[in-house]
Amino acid sequence: MTNNRDKQISEARFHKLFDDTQAMSIQGYRVDGSVVYWNAASERIYGYSTSEALGRSLFDLIIPHEMRDEVKQAVAWMFDNEEGIPPARLNLKHKDGSTVPVYSSHTVVSLPNDEPIMFCMDADMRSLEMAEAEVQRLSYYDSLTGLPNRRLILERITSAMRNTSSDTSAAALLIVDIEKFHSINDSLGYSVGDRVLVSCAESLQQFSSSPDDLARLGKDEFALVLPCSTSSLDAVAAEAELMATQILQKLKAPLILDGRSHQLNACIGITLFHCPGTLPGEELLRQADIALKMAKRSNTTDISFFDSQMESSVKKRLEISQALNHAVDNDELALALQPQVDQNQNITGFEALLRWHHPKFKTLSPNDFIPIAEANDSIIALGDWVLEKSSESFNISVNVSPVQFRRGDFVQRVKNILKTTGANPKCLCLELTESLIADDIDFIVEQMASLRELGVSISLDDFGTGYASLAYLTRLPLDELKVDRAFVRDLDGHSKGALLTETIISLGRSMNLTVIAEGVETEQQFKRLQNMGCEHFQGYFFGKPSTDIEHYLPSKSL
Repeated sequence: MTNNRDKQISEARFHKLFDDTQAMSIQGYRVDGSVVYWNAASERIYGYSTSEALGRSLFDLIIPHEMRDEVKQAVAWMFDNEEGIPPARLNLKHKDGSTVPVYSSHTVVSLPNDEPIMFCMDADMRSLEMAEAEVQRLSYYDSLTGLPNRRLILERITSAMRNTSSDTSAAALLIVDIEKFHSINDSLGYSVGDRVLVSCAESLQQFSSSPDDLARLGKDEFALVLPCSTSSLDAVAAEAELMATQILQKLKAPLILDGRSHQLNACIGITLFHCPGTLPGEELLRQADIALKMAKRSNTTDISFFDSQMESSVKKRLEISQALNHAVDNDELALALQPQVDQNQNITGFEALLRWHHPKFKTLSPNDFIPIAEANDSIIALGDWVLEKSSESFNISVNVSPVQFRRGDFVQRVKNILKTTGANPKCLCLELTESLIADDIDFIVEQMASLRELGVSISLDDFGTGYASLAYLTRLPLDELKVDRAFVRDLDGHSKGALLTETIISLGRSMNLTVIAEGVETEQQFKRLQNMGCEHFQGYFFGKPSTDIEHYLPSKSL
C-alpha cells in the first residue's frame, strides 16, 4: 500500500512539474502520433489548448508539411528502438500558421503493462533568436543613432572593392567630424550631446544613397560612401566636393535644443578609390582620416582630399577653385552664342554658353570648371555675370545651375539684373536641367512661377534623361522642352532614340510648349526631326558657338 501511495505522490509531483513549467513545452504521443499529453507551455507556444490537442495527430498540429515524411520516419525509429534521437533546433508550426523555432529533445518511456509514450520537450527559441538578432544588430549598428558602425561600413567598402563588374568605377569615402563637440558635452551635458549627434545623423542621412553608405565611426565622426557611378576620378572628386559643401551647409544650420540655438561646424576628409580595387577598407579610412586632419589644420578650407595618385590633380583643382573666385574681376569670362533656328533655318535666338580664358589654365571646358564653381559657390557670381551679359535685344537662352536656382534669392537677383540692365525680360529664357526636379517640387514650381511673372520664359533642358515624370511635367510652368542631343544622335530607323524623340515632340506640342532639338549635326537628322513635327533646332549643322555675334547677323536675320 505504501509503495502505491509513494508512486501516486511521485506521479502527481511530475504531473505538477510538467503542467506548471512555463519554459518548456512537453507533449506526449502514442505510436500513431496522437496526443496524450499537452502541458500549459505547449498551449502558449503552439496556440492549441489542451482540449484541442488531445487525440489530434502530431503531424497535423505542429509539423510543417515539408517535414512530415522525415518526422514520421524519426518517430517510427524512436518507438522501434525505445530511445530518443539527438536534440536539435527545429522550425515547427503554430496554430496560426506562423513558424515556431524550438530546441527539441525526445525520449520514449516504456513501462511494463503500459503502451510506450514518446515525450517531446521543446524550448521556445523565439526569445533567444530575438536576443541573438539584437546582439547581431549591436555588433553592426550604433546604439545611439541607429546608423551602421565602423565594422559594417568597412564591410560595405570591402564589398565595393570586390565588385565583380568588368568595368572599373570610381568612388569616394568621406569622414565628417563635428568640430569642438566635446565642449557641448562639457557645457551642456551628455544628454544634449547625444541629441546633437542624433540630429547630425538625421541630416547626413539625406546625403546617403542607401542605408549602409553612412556610418557613425565613434564619438563625433561619421563616414559616408559615395558609391561607384563613373570611371572618372575627376568627376567623382567634383561630386564629392559638392556633397561635402552641401553637408557643411546643412550642419551649420541653427539647431534648436531646449529653446536654445546651437551653431555647429564640421570638417570633412575625402579619399578617392577605384572599384574593384585592392586597398583594404581600413587603409581607405586611414587616408580619409589623414585628409580630415589636414582640413582641421587648414585656415582656408573645411574640406580636404587625400589621393596619392592625384596630388597634382587635386592641387590643380584647388588652383582652379581659387582662380574662379577672381574670374569676373579679372575680366576672364566671355559668352559664346550658338544659334537656334526654325524649320527654314532662320535664326530665332541664341543659347549663351560660358567660356573662361585663364592665363595659366588657358581655355577650360565648362564641364571641367562649372562643377568646381558649384562646389565653391563662385557659380553665383558667374551666373550673375552671364545674366548681365545676356541682356540683349534678341532672344537668348541662359543655363541656370541648380545651385543658383535653389537659392532663396535667385528670383530677386534676376529681377535686379533685369532692372539694372533695362533688358526686355521677354527676350530671356532660363534653361533648367531635369536633375533639379529631384528636389522639393513645390519650391521648384513656386520659383518658376515667380520667374515667369517677371516676364522671362522657362525651358526644361535635356528632357528625357533625368528625373522628370509626366506628373511633375504637368505641374511645371514651362514654355519650352529641349530634346537631349543623345536622342538626336540615335535617330536611325526605329531606334529607341527615335521613339523617345518623337514622343517628346508630340508631348510638348500637346502641352503647347515650344520643342527644340539640340545637337543637330547632319542634314539627315534635321529632316528626320522635321518629319516628326519638330519646329526649332540647335546644333553644329546650323552653327557652332561663337564669341563673335556678328558672325551670324549679316547673313541671317533674327
